[in-house]
Amino acid sequence: MSLALVIGLTAAGGVARGAEPDAPTDAFAPQGVLFGPDDLLWFEVRVGNDQIAESMDAYASRAGVFLPLGQFSRILDLSVGVFPAQARAEGWILSRDRRLIVDLDARTARIGDRLVVMGADQAQVFGDEIYLRADLIEQLLPVRLTVDTSAQVLRVQPTETLPFQSRMERRARAAGLDGRSGAPDIVRLEAPYQAFSPPVFDVNVGGLITRDGTDSARRFDVRAAGDLAWGTVQTFAGSNDEGELSDVRLSWSRKDPGNRALGRFGGTRVGFGDVFTPSMPIGVAGLAGRGVYYSSASLEALDIATPLNLRGELALGEEVELYVNEVLQAAQAAPDQGRYEFLDVPLTHGLNTVRLIFYSPDGRTREVVRRINFGAGQVEPGRLVVRFGAVEQGRALISVGDNEDPFATGELRLALQADYGLSEALTVTAGLGLHDPAGEGQRMVGLAGLRGSLGGAALQFDLGVDDLGGSGATGGVSARLFGASVVARHSEYRGGFIDETRQLGLISALPLLRATDLRADWQVRLPSGPTLPLSLDARRLERVNGEAATQVSARMGAPIGRFYASNSLTWEKIDGAPDGGALFGATDFTTLISSAVQFRGGLSYELSPEARVVTAFATADVNLNERQTLRFGAVRVVETGDTSLQAASLWRTRAFDVALNGAYETDSGEWRVGLQFGASFGFDPERGRYAAIRPGAATGGAARLNVFVDDNGDGLRQVSEEGVPGVVLEGPGGAVTTDAGGHGSISGLGDAATARLRIDLTAVEDPFLAGGPTDLEATPRPGHTIQIDYPMTRTAEVQAVAEIVREDGGARPLSALDVELVSADGARVVSGRTDHAGLIYFEGVRPGSYSLRLAEQAGLLGLELVEPLTVTVGPTGGFTDAGRLRVRRQASPAGQGGQE
Repeated sequence: MSLALVIGLTAAGGVARGAEPDAPTDAFAPQGVLFGPDDLLWFEVRVGNDQIAESMDAYASRAGVFLPLGQFSRILDLSVGVFPAQARAEGWILSRDRRLIVDLDARTARIGDRLVVMGADQAQVFGDEIYLRADLIEQLLPVRLTVDTSAQVLRVQPTETLPFQSRMERRARAAGLDGRSGAPDIVRLEAPYQAFSPPVFDVNVGGLITRDGTDSARRFDVRAAGDLAWGTVQTFAGSNDEGELSDVRLSWSRKDPGNRALGRFGGTRVGFGDVFTPSMPIGVAGLAGRGVYYSSASLEALDIATPLNLRGELALGEEVELYVNEVLQAAQAAPDQGRYEFLDVPLTHGLNTVRLIFYSPDGRTREVVRRINFGAGQVEPGRLVVRFGAVEQGRALISVGDNEDPFATGELRLALQADYGLSEALTVTAGLGLHDPAGEGQRMVGLAGLRGSLGGAALQFDLGVDDLGGSGATGGVSARLFGASVVARHSEYRGGFIDETRQLGLISALPLLRATDLRADWQVRLPSGPTLPLSLDARRLERVNGEAATQVSARMGAPIGRFYASNSLTWEKIDGAPDGGALFGATDFTTLISSAVQFRGGLSYELSPEARVVTAFATADVNLNERQTLRFGAVRVVETGDTSLQAASLWRTRAFDVALNGAYETDSGEWRVGLQFGASFGFDPERGRYAAIRPGAATGGAARLNVFVDDNGDGLRQVSEEGVPGVVLEGPGGAVTTDAGGHGSISGLGDAATARLRIDLTAVEDPFLAGGPTDLEATPRPGHTIQIDYPMTRTAEVQAVAEIVREDGGARPLSALDVELVSADGARVVSGRTDHAGLIYFEGVRPGSYSLRLAEQAGLLGLELVEPLTVTVGPTGGFTDAGRLRVRRQASPAGQGGQE
């Protein structure tokens, strides 16, 4: 075999591990843009009952499902290399005489002697990959594919024995090797509940003074959270505008995404005190009160019939915005009894990203991110899922002040629902509820339903009856149609049945006769611009007295240049009204004018029955330094001509935050001045006392990072071991950089099922310091700080030069050769590939003895080592030269008969 053939086959043998792009772009798409970044899905790849890849990129659009040729070939252990810049792929399948050549420019592919003509909608270059439609993959590779976009599973049925099938057992036995590349090692951080932990406190105190004193106000709220009796205890105390204590809440809870909250009794969430009941699919909605709750349902999945109701803590002076899949859906400017509440949040079919962005009065922002799978709500065959809640409606565990909540009836509200998986495609549901809807007296509701899937669509049907002779039925479907996510529901009611779930927040409205909801979400691609997410909601309610109302809303939000803009339009029509309905909307946008100045603006308007601007606003936040921010704003009510000018100065000290704000009404000449203090305190175990911490720890989890040079390799920090500054810990609520001692704390992890944390080592000055996994996952909880001890080790950069020895004894560099660096005990393997000069570098090699060996590729190409090559990395690390790795051709190439 000639050297040129060796190099050519090596280049066709696959792309270097880790070459998959993080964010592909459509830099080259000769067939037109068939899909875009927003069409990305992650598929689990299965062969029979075996999972051969936990996650593989794919894109699903109106044109079809597109799979990455290079990545998919490596999963199957096929020797196919992709060359996106040339719009070409080459390799061989099972044997070298069965060549595969894909030429996107010519729109042809050749497999062996067979020529396949590609359609214009079957292939696209995207980032560093070539994507082929699933039906074209079946023509080129010996597989049959079944794509389930709803479950996000790709099932592969080989039509011939593929190499990976005979190698799976060997790879499973090899420690640390699983045959995949580019997937980060995610370390799960365990945070067990404790019998007691010192609580964390958030304190906010504010006052307002006006010119005439009639609207003066003073308010406070205090939150505390910590572990007690192996659960989380949360307390809240808040005042009214007169500074009088008006609300007190107290609860104990446990949370476990693994369904072990109550040990052998399971449970993903359990608790008692001031809690919420779960919402049933029909009839009984979830409301607050003093009582208990239990759920073994997934924390990150919902069915079509169960509304997503988001509730949480909102501090005095904070504002919160709700985004679903990057589209602004709602906002709340002030807390209600210390909480925010978003009811019946609209979701799309499949995976949803729900973001809550909090704006604090001191100029900071934090985010809470949840990812929720929305579909049929099926459970595994033979599994029982239970949701239960029982409360005294609207009554708090500790009653103070006057409660004017119209829901506070004190009546028993109960919701019990059980889901059981009959098969992979069918789940049955039954339930029992007790409630006092609209002040009409208590009634009992029985529930029966089905959940399933058909052809990628999620289906749901529920029937409810009450003990007063009323009945209701609701059905729903969610699916992807013509590139859009569509969710539809329809309900019918008889006999005065009251369904609170379809008219959340109403207590005195007449019962419904029927209700219809339709939601569609898709990506609108402009001819020469960005991809814009668009959501459309339509709802029609008909009541027993003949009243009927229709509402249609459209929302869009996307980055446009340096701006992020969102717009909403809503049309409302009441049957029988003399006009044709009202059409109104709102536009908001934000941009960074410079690194220190952020501008936000917007307006609300009416288009019919008359066109007019209702209100307009603009704000600018100026960061003078890390401790001081200025805010300027203006709000104008166009119809009255009233304009409110606002200004604020925000200071952050080590012990507290303070905001001084003022406003002036140009029309009336009224003015007001406000002052607000905010502080958070947590127990510092290293100092043995309470200390000021970043706000938000009492409403969600926090993390403390301890980074050090582990000189003795025991994983524990000794007094003599120095800290590592400059390490960044990133979380949902922001980022923090470790100080000279290697310490840093971050709050705002939220209270979701999981929170992702990432350790960024790029700013560490010593290039030969290496850490462990950088992607972390934890289950945060209020008042708990996760301790992350992160030892770093001094490492080396090992260099070698690969040469092929010719028959005449001469040698020359060999490029594109896969080489592995193996520790003496075989536990550590570092892979690499030689460059055009035969050079290979192994970075982050820990101290110890290593040997260099050829990778599996060498056997396919008929290459072997002339002699072993070893190298020793000293305890101080640094640069290490391993020397020359000499290879030669085998007398009888092992790969002559094809891949094993």
